[in-house]
Amino acid sequence: MLFLKRIGFVVLVFIGMSMLVSWGSLWALRQSSFYKPSFLVNSLSEKSFDYIVLGASTGLTTLNTKVIDSMLHTNGVNLSMDDTALSSQYLMLQHFLAQGKTTKVCVLAPSVKDYDVRTNELSGNDYRFLPYVNTTYVYDYYKQFKGVDAKVLAYSKWFPMLGVSYYNVELFYPSLVALMQPEKRNRFDATGNYVYPESKKASKMINDLKSVTLDFKNPYVNKIKALCKANDIELICYISPMEGKKVMVSSKDFLVINHSDLLKDSKYFFDAIHVDSKGRQVASEQFTNDIKALRK
Repeated sequence: MLFLKRIGFVVLVFIGMSMLVSWGSLWALRQSSFYKPSFLVNSLSEKSFDYIVLGASTGLTTLNTKVIDSMLHTNGVNLSMDDTALSSQYLMLQHFLAQGKTTKVCVLAPSVKDYDVRTNELSGNDYRFLPYVNTTYVYDYYKQFKGVDAKVLAYSKWFPMLGVSYYNVELFYPSLVALMQPEKRNRFDATGNYVYPESKKASKMINDLKSVTLDFKNPYVNKIKALCKANDIELICYISPMEGKKVMVSSKDFLVINHSDLLKDSKYFFDAIHVDSKGRQVASEQFTNDIKALRK
């Protein structure tokens, strides 16, 4: 009996210490700028923006807010995160608004194929919202998905050790970095942008373009549109450049800037769906010119 009591005591101490360490890890990340959700809270002192960019890696690396702001004399921020879907971008918009921040325009720049995804799943980097799992919108977001990953994240509301241990490389170790360097950012600059290095591809004109049609069937496109409308935000859907593809949009219900076939030279691409530094410059300048044309 004494042996069992000692074992029970050790187990309780272990669980208690694990909970304490996990809570501390999430607290450190919540106070930092390491990931985009906490960067939004801690590094963006402004309450009002002219526009925000929401998207996946394509939005993150294609639209340079510094170029856009220099040409339009605006104040924008890129809140895109790599390896995320439209559902994640809806969550980011909720998170942005929950901080009491406002924007005139929301530029939606997801992975192009995501516009037509019918069934959404938990994205690879959705764990980055875990420090805010005690908020209703983050908890409800995790709870709606099936699978082990989603359950671990949702149950972390009560047992943070679940999420921190499950995503230890992505959460625990970054929390140590965040504790020592709270201003450090994970692969994005002070305005949320990231760029792929200049491609080493030789210049080659792309003449044969494969046509792709988008119907905007993803239910989260309409959820984002409704949330924007409720907060008096203009929604612009952006289709980023693609190597060798031309996108046709069948839906007339959205304002779309389509740059799918903007770049017809392979030298502008880091890979098939991501531009390099040269391609980003061209795309950002053209996006700015398109915005000017819309405002006339």
